[in-house]
Amino acid sequence: MKKILLAIILLFTGCSVKTALKQDPLYERTLTYTQRGQIINSLETKALIDVVYLNPLYKDKFKNPTFLIGIYNNFKNSLNNTEYNLTLNNQKPIKISKTIPDFIIYKNYPFYNEWMNYYIVEFNKTSKPYILEYKSKDWGEVKFTF
Repeated sequence: MKKILLAIILLFTGCSVKTALKQDPLYERTLTYTQRGQIINSLETKALIDVVYLNPLYKDKFKNPTFLIGIYNNFKNSLNNTEYNLTLNNQKPIKISKTIPDFIIYKNYPFYNEWMNYYIVEFNKTSKPYILEYKSKDWGEVKFTF
């Protein structure tokens, strides 16, 4: 009886296991350029931020340093608020947009979280390494280096 049950289970899951183990080159490359950070105060997460550096993933699509940023904070998950400040090598963004181009399939990216709001953030050209800082006036900061 156990052998029959095992055979039935393997029969129904065999195809899905094979496709689940296939490598996804875009996912792997995206993972290389993705970082996550959080700002914590008194054991409470004040902000959670995911950053994907898009330029190496989509060559010739962006002229300036461009990032996909997912944000969860206590200000309606917005990058545009008075509490938090986002900079790249101490420069403010030149463009923040909630409109994400169709070729960026961000819902398949590592760390995608439906509780976050996602933005395309563009900065003026600056020297590498890129140090992206997300600072709170009251609770600290998180830094990412690309």
